[in-house]
Amino acid sequence: MTKIRNELLLKCLGHISRRGDETLGQFLKRITHVYFQEKNISLIENLHECSNLAVLYLYDNKIETISNLTFAVNLTHLYLQNNLITKLDGLHRCCALNKLYLGFNKIIVIENLEKCTNLKELHVENQRLPTGEKMLFDPRTLMCLSQTLLVLNIGGNGVDSINELSCLKSLTQLFCKDNKLSSMKELSRVFGALSSLWKLEIEGNPVCCKPKFRDRIIVMAENLAMLDGKEITDTSRKFLLNWRNMRDMRKRQNNQDILPPINSSGDEMRPNNTNLSFDNQDEDDDLGAATTSNGANNSELFTPQNSLMWTNGNNRNHSIQRIR
Repeated sequence: MTKIRNELLLKCLGHISRRGDETLGQFLKRITHVYFQEKNISLIENLHECSNLAVLYLYDNKIETISNLTFAVNLTHLYLQNNLITKLDGLHRCCALNKLYLGFNKIIVIENLEKCTNLKELHVENQRLPTGEKMLFDPRTLMCLSQTLLVLNIGGNGVDSINELSCLKSLTQLFCKDNKLSSMKELSRVFGALSSLWKLEIEGNPVCCKPKFRDRIIVMAENLAMLDGKEITDTSRKFLLNWRNMRDMRKRQNNQDILPPINSSGDEMRPNNTNLSFDNQDEDDDLGAATTSNGANNSELFTPQNSLMWTNGNNRNHSIQRIR
């Protein structure tokens, strides 16, 4: 394994060079970027003299623990992808950290980031977890990141619930593809709370097999602009929102028809026309569809152009039932 020494450090500084009148200590204090990727490093060490270090590349190494970074109070970007890290720790002095890349390690719990109060991006995708394990989230860490975190990547980690992420009020981009998310009801709650979310990648989850999945997600997250790499147009969003509003209106009107009026003799007056009804929706359904009483799909499609005709027709049916 390669050890970090000054000889290696001086070879991994990019284009910066030492001035003729500079001591080594003065030069190391000027360093802001260090490129240690693919160096077969197993331990982070001997960087304490780089007090102004801002960007540290350590991906594709053999690092097992995040250590010896107590000096890195100015560190803003840390790249540790594809190492052997099992525990998220050792960053309590990295208060200026903006972006943290930890994909393709062995981390099970997202924790110990309470001091990283400036963290805007957290990438922990595709951890090499033991069979049957899933990624977990420490609520204390999530609460401390709730006002700052903008981008979260948790793809490919066996996650079966994102309910805890609803506290991340500033989140604008969420990458959670290739997990085990299955509940539309939960997604509705979470996306309703994430009002700043504009980009979502969720493909490869069981929930994606639900009917009208894409349409239902667009209705849930009203500020979403990109879903699984495809843009959401204003026209399609308005159409789906109108569809939902019309469905809700018709459902309310049909619910009113369920309770028949009572005549003067005390008998129930049941309407003759009972063909049009709504089937009970799946517990996770958000759009639904009008159906006839025998379960067949209603062939009439709601569009913004015929929405007035639907409303008028429904009002006439309701009036006829009351007269009868």
